[in-house]
Amino acid sequence: MYREPASRPEAELPPRELVYAAEDRADRRRLGTLAIPLVAAPVLALALLSAFVSELLGVAAFAASTAAVVWWWRRAWRPQSIVIRVERSDLQVRIAGSLRTMRLDDLVDVALDIKTIQRVVDGNSPIPALRFADTRVGPEVDTARIVLVGRDEQTPLTEAYLAHMDATEWLGKIRVFLRKHGWLPDDERDAPDA
Repeated sequence: MYREPASRPEAELPPRELVYAAEDRADRRRLGTLAIPLVAAPVLALALLSAFVSELLGVAAFAASTAAVVWWWRRAWRPQSIVIRVERSDLQVRIAGSLRTMRLDDLVDVALDIKTIQRVVDGNSPIPALRFADTRVGPEVDTARIVLVGRDEQTPLTEAYLAHMDATEWLGKIRVFLRKHGWLPDDERDAPDA
């Protein structure tokens, strides 16, 4: 038993999967601007078809357009889920249906890819229709995405850059998850004897 790692019971083993839900909070804020047209479309279909064609067709169009709006809403605003799985010494990453596999030892680092942006903000006119005439460039904001850095390639977990604080939080969770499976960043590994 000397210098031999003790085997752990199954209940103490770390989980094999981590689900990274990449959600952009800015998309949730933009959702409010779409709420009125999305609610108005079924009501407008009901009113127009009931008035000019028939009430039965208006109710059917209302039901169909409501179902279409709900379907689109759920599909468009669902956060992208990335599944990170460790199987023995392999790291498997499932992104949007595609599976990428690499050896855990070949993973050099898990890092942030940071991009600084400046968003355009509306003016402060009391008339909503005129706010676009006084638009300004807002302050610089950091956005980031998580990148798996391998020996040969870099794999971004998302195409979109998310809020920096969300990406930083998930970076920590992913690194802790991988460390529980024995992974160490390249700069913490022992240098081979020369």
